[in-house]
Amino acid sequence: MQSIENEELRIGVSELGGSLTSIFEKKKNIEHLYQPSPKAWQGQDVFIFPMIARLVDSTYTISGKEYEFKNHGLIRYMTGSCQKDNGDLKIIFHSEQETLKRYPFQFKAEAVYHLEGKTLSVSYHIYNEDQKDMPFMVGGHPAFMLPGVEKEDFFDIRGNYITFPKKLKLVRIRQEETFSFNLEDEDFMETDHIDLSKELFADKNTIILKADDFEELSLHKKDGSMITMNKNKAKYLALWSGNEWGNFIAIEPWNGIPDYVNPNKDFYQKPGVQVIKPNEEYFFSYSITIAD
Repeated sequence: MQSIENEELRIGVSELGGSLTSIFEKKKNIEHLYQPSPKAWQGQDVFIFPMIARLVDSTYTISGKEYEFKNHGLIRYMTGSCQKDNGDLKIIFHSEQETLKRYPFQFKAEAVYHLEGKTLSVSYHIYNEDQKDMPFMVGGHPAFMLPGVEKEDFFDIRGNYITFPKKLKLVRIRQEETFSFNLEDEDFMETDHIDLSKELFADKNTIILKADDFEELSLHKKDGSMITMNKNKAKYLALWSGNEWGNFIAIEPWNGIPDYVNPNKDFYQKPGVQVIKPNEEYFFSYSITIAD
């Protein structure tokens, strides 16, 4: 694990997947990132690239040839190299023989972590090093620790909630019964907040919201602390928590979405896909601010 810190925060990052392992507030001695429980999710964060979530049958095509992805693509299963520059932490990944079997493009991908006061900025830089247009999706997956009560058969996260800067008509991408693949858009709720509970996620599992109408949201914890995320230009925002165990809420800014039922297998044609030309760069970022 690698780390950077300032007077306020200490950040841990794993070279495996380039993902967060810790957001530690030093003066208050508080860990804000979810720390895995034996009963719940064993992850903490994911640098999602080049596919978000799952594909129907795990397969897609490029120029008629079939390829296969695991959940959330490639980077989460790769080990990157670390660089520190002017206090920033960078984890760098390169395409290699094994990745070309699953994704036929030469690429470089970087996760860059920057601290300023109590704000952590996370940016993903994607470089197309191939000679053809490169389709991909990208996103973050930080899971934040929630206070609550461990009951006999679930962890109660009620009392924690998310707020938006204004009242919004939230649109959700509805998913089929396994909660893996998308069906169509539907009105979710008109509100300026979402109350968190395991019941909410038992019914919805992953809540995928269209997010063009807002850039910021705040997580209010029942212990009085607050975290604000600026998702910048991410087109979608996913909310997820294990439907029984896990003292966390994952707040996930995405540029891209999971596969639809009966999908077009051609990756270039999938909804939410990004495309960059040869020798060009794509930049995606979000920030996390710990309230005073």
